[in-house]
Amino acid sequence: MDIIIKSFNRPYYLDRCIQSIRRFVVHSDYRIIILDDGTPDKYLKKISEKHSDITILKSDLYDVKVFAIENDSQNINVKVPIDLWINAAKKASEYFVLLEDDIWFTDYIALNDLEISLRKDNVQMLKLFWLGNSKLQSDRIVKEESFFSIYEPDLYTRNPLLYKLFFVYYKFKIRKTLSFLNIYTKTRALNYYSIYSVAGVVFRQEYFLSLWKNHTNRIDEGLQLFNAVQFLNKNKNAAFGRTNKEVVKTSFLSAATNQHKNYENVSLNMFVFNKIINEAWYEGELDVMNNFPKDLNPESIQKILRDKNAVDASEGEWKKWAEQFKQQYTSFGCIID
Repeated sequence: MDIIIKSFNRPYYLDRCIQSIRRFVVHSDYRIIILDDGTPDKYLKKISEKHSDITILKSDLYDVKVFAIENDSQNINVKVPIDLWINAAKKASEYFVLLEDDIWFTDYIALNDLEISLRKDNVQMLKLFWLGNSKLQSDRIVKEESFFSIYEPDLYTRNPLLYKLFFVYYKFKIRKTLSFLNIYTKTRALNYYSIYSVAGVVFRQEYFLSLWKNHTNRIDEGLQLFNAVQFLNKNKNAAFGRTNKEVVKTSFLSAATNQHKNYENVSLNMFVFNKIINEAWYEGELDVMNNFPKDLNPESIQKILRDKNAVDASEGEWKKWAEQFKQQYTSFGCIID
């Protein structure tokens, strides 16, 4: 089973992700495929030296984004490499693990045995984590295996057009009316994430590709959820599942870009932050497995930032940023440890 990792300018987390695979993926035949969208080449070379059997594929915008990063530009192209993801999925194994560079395994998983079970039960997507938030996965368990459980998605409607009307359409105050009638609720909207995830899952190839139908080279979760409902409506016997316990974690100490992560009264340039941490990792000053399997050791990051004393990425501003970033998730029921 292939393990695909989406990566962008955080080699320190990518290194941790790969090391966690070596530690916890057992009794498995797998390939590690990195889909990189702009990590400067010297960092990718170090990754390749540490992990010689991986494959690194670069996006069409790789050179443009690297040039911007290396020249401290604030105008980095925000286009996401969807075509790279789709082409990699088309060439991947029928079932594949999809991760991002800031996701790492925290428990053992045997992919060969898992794939046999997923085929048998026609599972289209298996969640490996859900941040302790029951709203992001269904508790309607219909079958329990030794490692994972199959659930019945708790969806208000499986009709794609009704889903689009109730949960995607915003015009002419329709959302306000639907909320007043108690048709649209945040809980009902979140329940659809039981059949969709960005990463931290095992996908069946056909299902993953169906999620990206009619994409316009941007992340549109409304469209992807609509595609998921369409697939489920056409494939009545499609199954969805989750591991019986969460087997991966993700980071809340950094982000890949500044986009959507600007908080009031916080002055932190995430590109400057990542450049500092990237260099510390490159020079051997950051042990990414320190504090594992929990997130990176915050004291290590604080020391690096304190020593660097950069105006755009100070220790104090980073601490405020991280707290507000975590609050985004805890506010709707996620558990951050």
